[in-house]
Amino acid sequence: MREIMSVIEVKDKYVYLLTQRAGECDSCELHGACSITGGPDLKIRAKRNENLELKEGDTVVVELPKVSITKMSFVVYGLPLIVFLSFTILFYLLGFGDVKSFLFGLTSMAITYTGIAIYDRKKLKDSYFPEIIDKINTPTTFKVINPNV
Repeated sequence: MREIMSVIEVKDKYVYLLTQRAGECDSCELHGACSITGGPDLKIRAKRNENLELKEGDTVVVELPKVSITKMSFVVYGLPLIVFLSFTILFYLLGFGDVKSFLFGLTSMAITYTGIAIYDRKKLKDSYFPEIIDKINTPTTFKVINPNV
């Protein structure tokens, strides 16, 4: 989905944008998890397009990432839960007792969360950020026409 936003700050790798929540947000799959839907005017961070000279006040077209919330939820919640239950049951069946099996399950779940976090930082680092596609040329000066003349 594409949105029109205003540049409020330009940094090395990122551009900070101001957006107004659009009506399309209500029907979006990421409605509940998106950082853009927090309020009517929001500051968001987007990947900087090196081919565009941007400065504060510019208007840009931004491509919002296409992400399946179901897949993300499974990786973040489902996978660690499956690992926790699997290791807890496995160690219980191996005769380690209730408490030790539970602790092994918790440890395996913590290792899974750590692995997901490392993978997210290394491989998916900037893949979920909005990307600036184009700069919209808006006139910087306006000529006021008096209709009474």
